[in-house]
Amino acid sequence: MTEFLHAFMSGDIEHARLLASDEFSFQAPLQRGHGSRQSYFSGAAAKTRYVKAIRILQQWEDGTNVSTLYELVVRTPNGIAAMPVSEWHTVENGKVTSSFMVFDTGAVAAELMRDALASGH
Repeated sequence: MTEFLHAFMSGDIEHARLLASDEFSFQAPLQRGHGSRQSYFSGAAAKTRYVKAIRILQQWEDGTNVSTLYELVVRTPNGIAAMPVSEWHTVENGKVTSSFMVFDTGAVAAELMRDALASGH
């Protein structure tokens, strides 16, 4: 699971894609309902270019479920900030099949990212 998170957040989208199942789906604070594998990876390069670091604080595994609490550091032309993020993944046969992400959408880092993506920096 750590490999998937580090690959995705570092911008190695192709490696992360290899670690996700064809049926991969996700939920995230700015996503309505369940998103598809295609929608998860289609905007990844634009988003991850602002990620400067990921620090895993704690990770728990229980069968096919993996819960990770991490700090994400975001740097955009308007500043730098960190925010805590929690993700719950399901992993089956060595592939990530789902992701449920939680973070404070009002956090400074989230606002920096949202502004940068909206302005096309």
